[in-house]
Amino acid sequence: MKKNIIVTALGAVLVTGSLLSSCTGNKNTNEVESKDTMKNALQSVPNDIIVQGEEGEGSEMEGLNISELPQTAKLQSKQGDYELYVNIEQAPNEDDITGVYSVWLADRSKNIVRRIVLTNPAATPVWEEMSAKNGGVVVPMHEIAAAERAMFASKDCKRIVVEGCPDARNIWTYIIDLDTRTAMQLPGTEGVQDINQDKGEIILASYGYYEEGGRYTYQKAYSLDGKFLRQTSDPEPE
Repeated sequence: MKKNIIVTALGAVLVTGSLLSSCTGNKNTNEVESKDTMKNALQSVPNDIIVQGEEGEGSEMEGLNISELPQTAKLQSKQGDYELYVNIEQAPNEDDITGVYSVWLADRSKNIVRRIVLTNPAATPVWEEMSAKNGGVVVPMHEIAAAERAMFASKDCKRIVVEGCPDARNIWTYIIDLDTRTAMQLPGTEGVQDINQDKGEIILASYGYYEEGGRYTYQKAYSLDGKFLRQTSDPEPE
């Protein structure tokens, strides 16, 4: 049975990651998580991950010992005892340019790690809905197509951003709310340029085309709720 991962665990803050080879990459920051049997030590962090099948049945997945973190997982962000990792579960190839990625949160002080996101190569984008709304659109957790890069978006560490380039053309960016266990695709096509945690803003780049030909890029600011705030740069030719 095909399984979908629905998030329920976290805590952390900021640092930097790196992006995919086939898309235009950019810079950024962030971080991490914990376990159920240590609730008192991790009060602000959601504690369990639910593995849910197609029929909706679920079972709790306990935090794992830190030794269970895949050896191939790459550190994305770190703050204090918390670390955020991305692992390639299935590398992209000629038949599948998307690949499969997982996001892991570790608490070094408790020797605990959890997988919080497993990407779905068959997930579809919601470009038309985002265009009509001029902002982010909520998608199911199992409809996250790519997570080659991960970072924290909020000071309370309850919102995490993941992004990647599943179509070898556009960077798909998602913000995950750990309290509501929901994900939202954000309307950028060239990735996160900056996260301002003090203002609660995410700056995304996108591209467009001139009528006479040629492509340009521009940047927009969005709230952590995915609402469009303002355009932060004029269009610049590529």
